[in-house]
Amino acid sequence: MIRIRLIARDRVRQFSSAAAAEKKRLVIVGGVAGGATVAARLNRLTNDFDVTIVERSPDVSFANCGLPYFIGGEIRDRSKLALQTPQSLQAQLGVAVRVMTEAIAIKKDQKLVEVRDIRTGQVSSLPYDKLLLSPGASPIRPPLPNIHLPQIHTLRNLQDMDRIASAVKQMEENPKSERRVVVVGGGFIGLEVAEQLRHRHCKVTLVERAEAVLPQADVDMASFLHTPLQEHGVALVTGDGLAGFEPLADGEVSVRLSSGKTIVADAVILSIGVQPESGLGRDAGLRLSERGYIQVNEFMQTSDPDVYAVGDVVETRDFVFPDRRATVALGNLANMQARVAADHLVYGADPARVLGYAGSLGTSIVRAFDTTLALTGWTEKRLRQAGIAYSSTVITAFDHASYYPDATPVTLKLTLCPTTGRVFGGQAVGVAGVDKRIDVVATAISGGMTVDALSQLQLCYAPPFGSARDVVNVAGLAARNSRDRLVHASTAMGEAALSGQRDVVLLDVRPRESAQLSPIAGSVNVPYKEVRGRLDELRQRGTDVEFRTICAWGKTAYFASRELEKAGLQTSTLIGGLQLHRKPLPDLSIDAQAPPAGSEPLAEVKLDCSGMACPGPLLKLRESIASLPAQSALTVKATDPGFKADVRAFAASNGLTVESLTSSKGVITATLRKAAARRSEEQPSGATEAALDGRRKGATVVVFSEEFDKVLAAFVIANGAAAMGGPVTMFFTFWGLNALKTAASTSCGASPGAAAGGDKDLMDRLFSAMLPAGPDRLPLSHFNFGGLGATMMKQVMQKKHLPNLPGLLQAAQQQHIRLVACTMSMEAMGVRPEELLPGVEFGGVADYLSAAEKSGTNLFI
Repeated sequence: MIRIRLIARDRVRQFSSAAAAEKKRLVIVGGVAGGATVAARLNRLTNDFDVTIVERSPDVSFANCGLPYFIGGEIRDRSKLALQTPQSLQAQLGVAVRVMTEAIAIKKDQKLVEVRDIRTGQVSSLPYDKLLLSPGASPIRPPLPNIHLPQIHTLRNLQDMDRIASAVKQMEENPKSERRVVVVGGGFIGLEVAEQLRHRHCKVTLVERAEAVLPQADVDMASFLHTPLQEHGVALVTGDGLAGFEPLADGEVSVRLSSGKTIVADAVILSIGVQPESGLGRDAGLRLSERGYIQVNEFMQTSDPDVYAVGDVVETRDFVFPDRRATVALGNLANMQARVAADHLVYGADPARVLGYAGSLGTSIVRAFDTTLALTGWTEKRLRQAGIAYSSTVITAFDHASYYPDATPVTLKLTLCPTTGRVFGGQAVGVAGVDKRIDVVATAISGGMTVDALSQLQLCYAPPFGSARDVVNVAGLAARNSRDRLVHASTAMGEAALSGQRDVVLLDVRPRESAQLSPIAGSVNVPYKEVRGRLDELRQRGTDVEFRTICAWGKTAYFASRELEKAGLQTSTLIGGLQLHRKPLPDLSIDAQAPPAGSEPLAEVKLDCSGMACPGPLLKLRESIASLPAQSALTVKATDPGFKADVRAFAASNGLTVESLTSSKGVITATLRKAAARRSEEQPSGATEAALDGRRKGATVVVFSEEFDKVLAAFVIANGAAAMGGPVTMFFTFWGLNALKTAASTSCGASPGAAAGGDKDLMDRLFSAMLPAGPDRLPLSHFNFGGLGATMMKQVMQKKHLPNLPGLLQAAQQQHIRLVACTMSMEAMGVRPEELLPGVEFGGVADYLSAAEKSGTNLFI
């Protein structure tokens, strides 16, 4: 009995050895999303492979997309990021895993992979029948001075994450640390890291060489992210590249930019792109693209059919244009490619079993605090660079029914084939519902849909979730209107004024209140509701005149253009509206005003203006305050992005106190207080006189001139008025803006690190080049002599111990004089917020009029 059992055991061993000998040997270089997925898929399909994974790092499978969120504390358990360990892969899949082991050479003729143990340096060879490369891509470290300082980090793996998290913790534990972090690169990783570092209360500066953050998107869409970044405390530097680093005392580092500007930091995060880890394939003679990516076919085979490659290292075909090639670094694509490779390894090219990789679409999403941007397919920028004919449309609609609470706007941009209407790509930005819309657009692209199909998609509808016409439906309808010539889209708001043409009239069809609050230079305001009644007036401008209709979002402008066209007038419409072409400046100084001591409890009235576009919330406010009882508070909610700036000016002009002003997930909530009115007989003796006397002490100075002596006089008067105890506001408009510029602002729009064309158009760059920048460069109004007169005047003033302009400007800031830059003038002259001195506020006509009401002296210089 014992002998029989021994014979049986021997036969089982012989059978097992024979089976093992028949197994194909697969060596996988690199784990994570690509390599580990291939191993898992093979395990579920067959036992015919003997799999070995070679991984250079200690971690074979981890959630690399979650790394920034551990740094910021949103993910608190580090172990959740380590998806698999060598032990768990061995136990679950029967896979041999060699961590801390680097593949150093491929010998294709011998079918061997040479590997080196990083810990011991020992070199050995692994035989293979099939080889799969999944080494990924490494963060770029450009060859710049001091690029390898220990304070400079990149983020690729768990070890990088640990180093950054440790650096942040050290800053938090050091009471002398200012926690200054510079993030270089405003792409997906840079934005995520910047957001998460702000959650850790770091002082973050985000530097991006391009005109706007997220260069993967179009500038008009990506720049929507600038305001939420700045409002949440991220200092933003765009149009400026990286030049080098210098070590400083106390472990600090100086970050030098291409413009010459320097930023002192305690830590630096480099996020300026990745490069494929394709050296192993290159040395083995595999075919690479011009940019160094390994080229693969639809089954993820390289130029050697026994060698496969997946993930960030490969170049595949493009989904939208299959005759073109694409490189997209996304974990979900690496997973898809890994499944294709595993299926092909088992079943070959059997069409019943194997679905080839269809190509990369690049559907992506990123969050900047409360604002989300997502994109899929081809952007307008990519199509233009590739020389592909296209058309585009931009619309803004609410994420759900506008009458249901907390409806927030979503702006959706589509790129299309101009002849067939097939969708090439989509981009969306907003607070809620962005992912849903881009997922729908990505599905439409995958199905080869046209805008006709988009306009009739039957999507979920109930007031909390969507509208009767979803955002995607509206975009499809707008594209059809453009195709059918029912609307003539324009992307230029002020080209007529800038080029000197007289045959284009900018027709502002917003309500009069909006036009007054935020005027458009050179425009004529005819509210949409008045268009029909004023057609004869408009006809008098001539039949050859083109009326370019403009509104906040583009919808009302389209309605107005149809009325004009039906009346026989020529029109064009500013696509996307003002919100796309003139982004609101960030409100960086929202200070709630506490109620006066001893004030009585307030009766509270609530007003919900969510789902209303400007000036809807202001009009509702005006109606409500008329019937608001004295000594009451009004809490208003709005989702129009411009409401945050408008409500303060509105409150000041209507005798209201702003008790609080907050923003969360796109909903702006303001509490306004209406004080109790005193009867005339209750006024204390001398109260009116004191009030008038207080008004006489204040001053409002409009600085229109850029001339040195006039600006000097303005600051002398302003400082004198402040010294007398009254509130002083200096409102700088048109040429006067030059007095507030920094000396470096002349390079704005043409910095060496900027993309071609800079971040300004030609006219804006000409303004920057021709106009003086800063108080030291202003000319005299008379006898300037090319600047010589101004220099002589400054020398005389210094000799006589008279105040100089920079000193007066500094004194004005120390006395809390408000320096306000006119936003309309900034737009007209191409001046950006980052060109102006620190501490400058931004305002419009409502801000000026509000300040003028409170002062007894109003000067225009």
